[in-house]
Amino acid sequence: MTTMKSKKKSSLIAASAVLLAVMMTASACGSDKANSNNEQGSSVEQPANASPETTGNNTSDNSTGNAEGNNGVIDPENASPDTEASTAPEDSAVKTSEGVFVGQADTTSVEIDLPEGPMVLQFTEDLTDEINSIPADTKVQFEYTEKVSGDVTQYFLKKLEAKS
Repeated sequence: MTTMKSKKKSSLIAASAVLLAVMMTASACGSDKANSNNEQGSSVEQPANASPETTGNNTSDNSTGNAEGNNGVIDPENASPDTEASTAPEDSAVKTSEGVFVGQADTTSVEIDLPEGPMVLQFTEDLTDEINSIPADTKVQFEYTEKVSGDVTQYFLKKLEAKS
């Protein structure tokens, strides 16, 4: 009879542990969703001495992200895409260079080793097949443009071909 009570007790403890784990997981997942969406009734408490930040530019333009009432969140329907970051400038001169193709750095850029050091170039979708066809450590010739904004220079790949 003692072993029967011991088995029931250990089963009860195991079931309690599983139930506790499920409840903690559910509350953690639920609270994340509620805290990330203030429009569905959840509220964010601020200390009594907290004051809203002002930027001096209190416009109602939703695309800036600083408008009052949007909590710094840009509405995707009103946001305009940043075309300068994803496309090459049309007015810059096309340059040609050679190097060793390292591979894709991410989904929109490639790395090519030059004698001066590595160079990362952004590319558009139309070059994806060409880039995927070139194996790593292949000597390549490429054409690119550059855009200088302050002290930052961006390179945009225009053409890439393996050198024989």
